Amino acid sequence: MVNRVKRRISCFPKATYYKPREIPLCCLEITNLSIEEIEAIRLCDLLKIEQNEAADRMGVSRKTFWSDLQKARQKVADALVNGKAIEISGGEYVSTGECKVDYICKECDHIWELEGKQYRPTSCPNCGSNLIFRLGGDGRGMRFIENNYCCPKKKESSRDTGEVSK
Repeated sequence: MVNRVKRRISCFPKATYYKPREIPLCCLEITNLSIEEIEAIRLCDLLKIEQNEAADRMGVSRKTFWSDLQKARQKVADALVNGKAIEISGGEYVSTGECKVDYICKECDHIWELEGKQYRPTSCPNCGSNLIFRLGGDGRGMRFIENNYCCPKKKESSRDTGEVSK
């Protein structure tokens, strides 16, 4: 069995979920896109870097890069055409830390920047609060929940009224 080479990742996505509008996430099929697959799309399609150079940046062969890129494009196309949500997570990679990540404190509105390869902070350096979020979406699904919203599908299944919908 061949060992899978860990890809080098320079930037993490600002958001980790994408979904069709007005459809609760719990009602959607989810397609998983790995961190290295999104990096392949970023390098080739967003930054317009040639595949040879992109493969070198990720530390893999051109053939491996091409395979990762094709899998990623297939998954994105499937999600867009068939109305699926996209979750960006997982994979085997090493962060090179080239990109910076911005964080905001919801207590004091302090904004600060960390290198991409540093761990997520546990508290605000200004006020010490733990209500900190990554700008553009927290990669760990942290967000404020307003009005106790939950999936309508779960609400219906939890109620057993015996009534028939008209």
